[in-house]
Amino acid sequence: MNVERTRKKKKINIMKKLLVSIVLIAGMLTVNAQSPVDKIFNKYAGQDGYTTVVINSFMFKLMASIETNDPDYEDFKKASAGIESIRILAQDGHGSVGFGRELIESLPRKEYEELMVVKESDEEVLFLAREEGGVITEFLLVVSGEDGDDALIVFTGNIDLESIASLSQGLDLPAMENLGDFDERP
Repeated sequence: MNVERTRKKKKINIMKKLLVSIVLIAGMLTVNAQSPVDKIFNKYAGQDGYTTVVINSFMFKLMASIETNDPDYEDFKKASAGIESIRILAQDGHGSVGFGRELIESLPRKEYEELMVVKESDEEVLFLAREEGGVITEFLLVVSGEDGDDALIVFTGNIDLESIASLSQGLDLPAMENLGDFDERP
């Protein structure tokens, strides 16, 4: 009987070690699987010289539950219906390091469709979208410049470009004025 108990204990110890190893490996893979966008957010969020805003789906659900007769607000609710989150990272000026170029160089460009690029002498604005099954699931607006005004806006969810343009008018957040360019499409 003691021999059988010893075998069971050994099996249990082996199973525990195997389980701990699997959990550790899964954790390491999750950390390594961060997208370049997530890495940029994690690197600069909470640092001096940067502002981070995260709006999650629960906020949109709360806003959708508000009853009003305002047609603009109804348009805003309709436009935000498919959005799961909006994340914004904005550089607050010249005293901080720009992240736009770093992000542009680290993005896996084959995963994103380039919708529009606006280049000026001291600034580049990229509009990128990730599509899955015919639906835009992630929309990026990346502003990279020399004046300490880099910005990144990330929309996730089931997104259409009209909704994004409509939201850009309703939210007064850094770099959102660049989204208005979609309203000017032919």
